[in-house]
Amino acid sequence: MQLCSSLPRLSGILLLLPVSLNAMPLSLADAEKRLASNPTMQAQQADVDAWQAQQRALNNLDLPQLSITIAGIAYEKDVTFDIPVINQPAELDVFRSGIRSQLNLLWPLYTGGRTDAARQQARARVTEAEAEQRQLQLQQLKRLFDLYFSSQMMQQVVQVRQQALQTLEAHVHKAKRFEQEGLITRLNRMQAEVAHAEARREAVMAQRQLSDVRAALQNLLQLNELGCLSTPLPQPVPLTKPADWFVSQAKRHNPAFQQLLAKDQQLKQQLRIEQGKRLPEVFLVGSYDLNRSATPLTEPDWSIGLGMRYHFTTPINRQASAHVVHSRQHQLAFSHQQADADIQLAVESSYRAVLLHLEQFELLQQDLQLAREHARLQHHAFEQGMATSLDVTDARLKQAAAEVQALQAAFQYSSALAQLTQLSGQPELIASWLPTLMQQQSCPAF
Repeated sequence: MQLCSSLPRLSGILLLLPVSLNAMPLSLADAEKRLASNPTMQAQQADVDAWQAQQRALNNLDLPQLSITIAGIAYEKDVTFDIPVINQPAELDVFRSGIRSQLNLLWPLYTGGRTDAARQQARARVTEAEAEQRQLQLQQLKRLFDLYFSSQMMQQVVQVRQQALQTLEAHVHKAKRFEQEGLITRLNRMQAEVAHAEARREAVMAQRQLSDVRAALQNLLQLNELGCLSTPLPQPVPLTKPADWFVSQAKRHNPAFQQLLAKDQQLKQQLRIEQGKRLPEVFLVGSYDLNRSATPLTEPDWSIGLGMRYHFTTPINRQASAHVVHSRQHQLAFSHQQADADIQLAVESSYRAVLLHLEQFELLQQDLQLAREHARLQHHAFEQGMATSLDVTDARLKQAAAEVQALQAAFQYSSALAQLTQLSGQPELIASWLPTLMQQQSCPAF
């Protein structure tokens, strides 16, 4: 008989264990380190590496270009010249063949600023890629934060639902005994069973939601198995900074602005390139024949010179190309203006959401104390025959609902605060505002 009565409690304990017994505990800091293994983050890192390699590829644009040309040649030359002594013309038939090898030098000395502009443009493109990577990192951190603490919240919700289920199980047993003793009616007993069935449905639903959240977190972190989470759900605390401070931080640190600035820098350098096409080029050229026996008689063994080149016409209209850049700059200016307004609105909206969820959490704490006391009094009154079964079950379900709402408010506060720090571009500040992020809770031993 005692074993049978312990089965519901044992099933409740097993319901609370969606974790792998072999997996190590995972703190929020450890989870953040695991984000680097996410395929999306790895793909973005590969993009940054590619643009950095592109920048390095342009480092030697203004250095001398040295090349060698090797060719097998054969030629014949008829040479006619006068012999002064005999005052008669003479002819000489020259035939040569062999391997001609020639060193060639081309050193651009002045390109109208296009060389430096190309390097600056490549550097700005790297900056843009790094800002895109930072933007993705902030988004992934926000998603990690939500999944991690949503899992912690649902873990506690499962416990609340299971405790309510166990309480109502005990109440159903008492109701059946009281019915047999004639203390309550059959209707009172059925009310207890209906409330028990509702509590069981809520417990099963909470467990399924917890499993879904943990599966999403495991996929995000690319883990084979997910152990218990050791960083507890933070308790909301009042903000110490005004909304204007977050707006100013966002305008300095939000990666979206850094991307726009990098694009603007690229357009400025592109305009320099287009303008440089209207200027002459100055270069140093030279050549040296390594095998003089194969050098044609009409060509020097070596040469060096300073040259200039100017394009009067080009296949692409230079004026139209410059107009394209100016139009892109106007487009970017409008985009920057819209981004400034959008991010300011998002920061202010997130700030109000933080305040709202903090207020809700504080109010729910008061409601929760009342709900617990009300449930205790109703249970005592039922045992004294002064309350119905419906009164007890209703009070217990309201207590469970209040506990769940308080947990949801705590999670929503943390999520809104994470959104606020993401928009401001400084997610690391959240640890100083939520001290519990630095705390660790022990995992259950089995």
